[in-house]
Amino acid sequence: MMRLLRSHRLFPVLLIGLTAMLTLWLDQISRWDTRHRELDPDKPEYVAENLVATRYDEHGKLLDRLIASRMWQYPGKPEAYFEKPDLYQFQQGALQYHVIGETGRYNNKTQQAYFDKKVTLIKPPDSRQPETRLESSAMFVDTGKRFASSKAPSVIYQGNSVAHSIGFTYQEPLGLLTLLSTTKIVYAK
Repeated sequence: MMRLLRSHRLFPVLLIGLTAMLTLWLDQISRWDTRHRELDPDKPEYVAENLVATRYDEHGKLLDRLIASRMWQYPGKPEAYFEKPDLYQFQQGALQYHVIGETGRYNNKTQQAYFDKKVTLIKPPDSRQPETRLESSAMFVDTGKRFASSKAPSVIYQGNSVAHSIGFTYQEPLGLLTLLSTTKIVYAK
């Protein structure tokens, strides 16, 4: 009879022990892994194909649009890289200029782009002047300040006129194009 009483006392202790072990085991396998996974800094964090990114101003009017055949960004880096970028810049919904390049990068925080292979800035014609094209091998564009520049050899076309320069600055709000070197200009009406 004594043995029977001992086994009845042992059973609840054994059941509590098994329940505790099962609880610990279930807790371990069901926990969400909150450890941060380190990304390889030499591999893109993401890649997008045939990208169209559009921003609007506070009144809902088109501000800028970026079209690219491919875009990628590396972990922890503020710049996104592009192939065949085409950047359109608007003011109050009207196209001010657009930049076409082979490759480039854009920093969304600073709103600055750098086109590093064959690039063309096109200012559409208006009532005062014909279309203006600025062609260069590299170009910096600040979309926030609406400023473009290059230190590379550049060719500027405006209507039938052509100018060759080593570098330029273009201040879109003022409509001011400054050539940075002695230039050769062929002016035609």
